[in-house]
Amino acid sequence: MRQLITQVSRVRLENTVRSLATIPTRHTLSGARGADAAAAWLERELKSYGGNLQVAQQRWVQAAGGRMTKAVEIGNVLATLPGTDSPERVLVVSGHYDSRVTDVLDASSPAPGANDDASGVAVVLECARLMAGMRPRCTVMFAAVTGEEQSLLGSAQLAKSLKEQGKSIVAMATYDIVGNSVSEAGKRDDKHIRVFSTSDELGELATQATRRKSLGTDGDSPARTLARAIADSARRQVKGFSVALTLRNDRYGRGGDHSAFLAVGFPASVRFTEPGEDWRHQHQDLRVEKGTKYGDLPEFVDYNYLTRVAQVAVAWLSELAQAPPAPVRVSLKQNLSAQTTLQWAAVDGAVTYEVLWRRTTEFDWSGSKSFTTTQAILPLSKDDYLFGVRAIGPQGARGLPAVVGR
Repeated sequence: MRQLITQVSRVRLENTVRSLATIPTRHTLSGARGADAAAAWLERELKSYGGNLQVAQQRWVQAAGGRMTKAVEIGNVLATLPGTDSPERVLVVSGHYDSRVTDVLDASSPAPGANDDASGVAVVLECARLMAGMRPRCTVMFAAVTGEEQSLLGSAQLAKSLKEQGKSIVAMATYDIVGNSVSEAGKRDDKHIRVFSTSDELGELATQATRRKSLGTDGDSPARTLARAIADSARRQVKGFSVALTLRNDRYGRGGDHSAFLAVGFPASVRFTEPGEDWRHQHQDLRVEKGTKYGDLPEFVDYNYLTRVAQVAVAWLSELAQAPPAPVRVSLKQNLSAQTTLQWAAVDGAVTYEVLWRRTTEFDWSGSKSFTTTQAILPLSKDDYLFGVRAIGPQGARGLPAVVGR
């Protein structure tokens, strides 16, 4: 994993952003000269990585309606890395390759879309390039989706198809607007990336809701459990750069491609976005007003910052791809003892297990201890702490934790 992180290429990230930005517009309705040209370039690029990647376009005719003024054939570009142990378990990482200007229905004006969202697509492609030779335990899907600006059309189509195939989405993350480090106010923040996660409990049964409320695990939704794991992976593997846990599904009034996955019942879905957005370079017609340049141009992307974002992406994605699944049948012994006893079923491929804990007043895990058995006795009060257990593979890859009481 650390070797992959060191191989993240700033040059390749910039090349992806600039290559996509040279297409006059990638608007969903732009057809052969725009969106289709971008999809073809992405397919060729992904195929050039070789390895074990299976690359194809997912095409369909999108009906007219809403932000689609006419029916158009559009497509996602997908690169799949098949899992060796449990291929039905899938990790999805995405960025959207369509772009727009001020008028969301304008399919002809120049729309380079460098930061929104060639930057996110660049991260996805760099992950695919570096992981192409892997044989992961579970399947990894690298997705460049279309139609995000027209109401998440591409991600909705992908999520629907995965649902129909009966896939289990272990984690889904979309990278959308992740290449700028300077806010509109001129403040530079190039040391972290935000990850948004919802508290929604999709498909929760009444008995599960009662248990959650009783045990105080309201902050342990699948999305937030994933977000914590991502932040932890970044802390351990990427020095000097962090993931900020942002406790809402998305920014005010905005919606990313992860929401399409949430909508069909894939609850472990999150969104990455830079902390300091500059609205002059988002959804803008290209122009100069009073000496200020407007538009989402490649010159406004901080490629050093984007490199750090990609390192975090490679870190958590490659780790989860190689890690054992989360433990099942995790239970806490209910007694009046001041100590806490936990038990869980053995996990195939696990060498050790790590018990995590935090006070009920804390959001992120604050303590941990490793065990080689499937039982842990801790000198901590079950009244004051929340607990989780995760499996660790032979190369040290840590899986997603199972939270006690979920």
